[in-house]
Amino acid sequence: MRLGQISFLVLLASSTSVAAGLPAPTPSTPAGIILVDVENGTHQFLWRHLADASGKPLYTYDADGNRGQATCVDQCAQEFSPYLAAGNATPSGDWSLVIRGGSQKQWAYKGRPLYSFNGQQPDGASGRRGVSEELLRDPSSNLYSPKVGWRRAAFAPEDSTLVPSGIQLKSMAAASGYGLMDQSTGMPLYFIKSALKNPRAWTPAYAPNLAEPLGDFTIISREDGTRQWAYKEQPLYAYRDDYSSSDLNGLLEQPDARPALAYQNFMPRGVRVDTLPARGPIMVTSKGMSLYTQSRYELQYGGRQIRDGYRYSYNEAKAVGTRGCVDECLKTWIPYTASPNDKAAGFWEIQERPNGVRQWAYKGSPLYTYVGDRKPGDIEGNNQHVIVYGDREGTIDLTLTGGNRGPNVRSAAGSGFYWHIVGLYN
Repeated sequence: MRLGQISFLVLLASSTSVAAGLPAPTPSTPAGIILVDVENGTHQFLWRHLADASGKPLYTYDADGNRGQATCVDQCAQEFSPYLAAGNATPSGDWSLVIRGGSQKQWAYKGRPLYSFNGQQPDGASGRRGVSEELLRDPSSNLYSPKVGWRRAAFAPEDSTLVPSGIQLKSMAAASGYGLMDQSTGMPLYFIKSALKNPRAWTPAYAPNLAEPLGDFTIISREDGTRQWAYKEQPLYAYRDDYSSSDLNGLLEQPDARPALAYQNFMPRGVRVDTLPARGPIMVTSKGMSLYTQSRYELQYGGRQIRDGYRYSYNEAKAVGTRGCVDECLKTWIPYTASPNDKAAGFWEIQERPNGVRQWAYKGSPLYTYVGDRKPGDIEGNNQHVIVYGDREGTIDLTLTGGNRGPNVRSAAGSGFYWHIVGLYN
């Protein structure tokens, strides 16, 4: 059995498909709102915030509270614009709508209305010396606040989801959502619709004798007298051959197994997650062709091929954007395009190329396929680096990417770019 030919999940091929009879996860974000990871200077994940469709941070106003009431109006709303929803938008999960002026709908998360700031954005000081890790990890820190009384909107579904002791809710990038985990082992939990093909491969999520139902969690009695946790009436299991929180090996053991997702992140049609031997999950097109990101080259000794071994920050990805691959580059790397009706959501946004083509970007980085890949499972484009030079006429602008230092100046070193399969890290 060749793992590279097996899709991780049928439901990952579409952001809305759910196996019949299993609990449907709640969408993590509505259309038009994306998720952005905040990292420190060494690419360690700190927290996650909400942003508009272009990646611009969204904010909450302390004076609003969390009761779904917007008090920022008139002159205040000139500086902090309410983030409006489409006319056909509907509330879901932690997402609600605030009516402004009788007809306008403003998005609210956990009861707090969302706004965009029209001034200069604070950078969070993640790369600045002397800033404590404690401040960097605090979403309410003034490092991220453009003005007193305003806070960058943090995305934290685990804070609003009731889970019993022994179970936790965590981001599962390989499953494109937020799933339930066994707290003691850190391994993912699964739903299984039919009878177990190999009962010894699965461990029930046992509930203590004194445990009581909580929220969407209930307890079922097993034939041997033990008690098992169920989420939305569906029993929960762990798989014996998962060794990491990012493993989903149980999907290969039982065809109708699914990760126990409480929240489902958006994923564009035509994109899914597959796995390659010794590499874990990778992102591919509906035809199984590998997708790639491009980033500024950073010297790194070892570790690029292990899970989480290669990372880039959102701001670094945006600094390169679509201009990192133009002209000759486009003969080798093919932009993965979005249709006119597609909308940004979750970790996905749409960046427009100079010729007007709309290109999908994941965590800020535009995605490409590689012409050297001939069949599904090929990753011939992985780990390639390219040096691009600025030109004397200044027609190639590489200022932010580290190459051209201005008109009529050609950098001897040029600008280094690195190509890599899409990293699925939390």
